[in-house]
Amino acid sequence: MTEAMWSEKVPESAGVLDGGMQICFPDMPRKTARIAIGLLFLLCGAVLFRYLRQNGQHDFMPFYLGAKLAASGHMARLYDPTAYQPFIAELRSQGERLNKDDALYFIRPAFEAFLYVPLTWLPYRQASLLALVANFGLLGLLIWKLPIWFNLRPSHRPWIRCALAIFYPFLWSIAVGQDTLLLTLLVSYALVLESKGRQGSAGFVLGLCAWKPHLIWLLPLALLAGRRFRMAAYSMVTGSALLALSFGAVGMAGMRQWAVLLQSSSTDIKPFDMGNIRALTISGGALLAASAVGLLVVCFCVALCYGSFYEKFSAAVFAALLVSPHTYWQDYSLMALIAMITTRRWMRVVLLLPWPFLYSRTDELPMIAIALGFITVLAGAQMPERWPILRKQLVTDGVRDL
Repeated sequence: MTEAMWSEKVPESAGVLDGGMQICFPDMPRKTARIAIGLLFLLCGAVLFRYLRQNGQHDFMPFYLGAKLAASGHMARLYDPTAYQPFIAELRSQGERLNKDDALYFIRPAFEAFLYVPLTWLPYRQASLLALVANFGLLGLLIWKLPIWFNLRPSHRPWIRCALAIFYPFLWSIAVGQDTLLLTLLVSYALVLESKGRQGSAGFVLGLCAWKPHLIWLLPLALLAGRRFRMAAYSMVTGSALLALSFGAVGMAGMRQWAVLLQSSSTDIKPFDMGNIRALTISGGALLAASAVGLLVVCFCVALCYGSFYEKFSAAVFAALLVSPHTYWQDYSLMALIAMITTRRWMRVVLLLPWPFLYSRTDELPMIAIALGFITVLAGAQMPERWPILRKQLVTDGVRDL
C-alpha cells in the first residue's frame, strides 16, 4: 500500500508524524536501530525466560487440555471439569506444578480447541515451548509489519518498533501463553485489506477472530456506522459460522456447562485486577462505575455518529475492552493497533510508552483511565466541528416554530 493510497483513506495520514513530534521520535540511524531492537529482544527474552522458569505459561494449559479432549473424541465434554481430571493427573505425574485455583479448563468458543490439536502430539513441556516460540515469532512480525502497514514515516519506525518490542500487553501475553498477539495481527491485517478496497476479505479475516468474541463484538457497529457494509456482513457471517460450529460440537448441554464454567472461581480470576468497568465498580464503587458507563455510552455514540472510520473502529475496540466481563493485560494488545491508526500523534506516544513497568500495583486502573480518556478525546474532538452545524439547525428550528 503506497503512501498516497493510505493518505486518501485517512485524512492527515494516521501514520505520518510531523516535525512537531521530533522531540518524541527523533531520527535514528538504521544500524543503531537494529542494534537497539536486537538488545531489547535479548533483554525481553531473558526476563521472560526467568519468569517462565518460575511460573510457566499458566494460561497455555487450558488450551492444551481442551485440545486433548478434542483430539480424544470427547468434544461434547469440553466444558465439563470432570473430563479434565485424567489429563490433569497425567500432567502431575510428569512433574507439572498445578494448583486447584489455576485456570485449567478451556473456556473459549469450542472451535478454537481444534486449532491446538497439533500441539497435543507433543508432551506438554515441548508443546508449551513451541507455543512460546510461535508467540515470539508473532511479536517479531508485529514489530516489523505494523509500522509498514500503517505507513509510519520510515525515519521514525525504529522508535515505534522499540516501543512495540517492550509493549507490556505483548510481553504479558507471551509470558502467560495467551493468543492475543495473533488476534492483534489478524485485526490489523483486516484493516490493511479494507484500506485496499478488499472489504470481503477484510471481513472474513476479522470474523476469524471470533475466539475472543468479547473483544470484537462492537466492531460490526463501527463497520456499519462507517458504511463498510460488505466488511460487516462478511465478518458477521464468518464469526457466526464459527460459533455455530462450536455449538454443534458441544451441544446444548455443553453450552450450559460453558455458562457455569465462565462464572467459576478458576475462570473468573481476580476481578479487582481487571482492566474494565467491572473492576472499577469493585475499587471505586457503584457511583463511579455508573458515571464511567454513562460517559462511555455518550462518547461512543458520538464517535460512531461523527468520527472518521478509524475513530469509530478505535472507539469500538476500547468500548469492548471496558465493558467485557473479562479484560486482562493481554487483551490490551489491541491498543498497539489503535496507536498505529490514531491521527492524534501525542496519543500514540501515550499508548505506546512503557509506563506499566513503573506501575507497582497489580490492578489495571491506568488502562481503564487511558481507554476512557481516549474515547472522551475522540468524542470531544467532534464537537468543535459539529457545533456550528448544530447551532444553525437549532436556530432554524426555532425560527420555524415561531
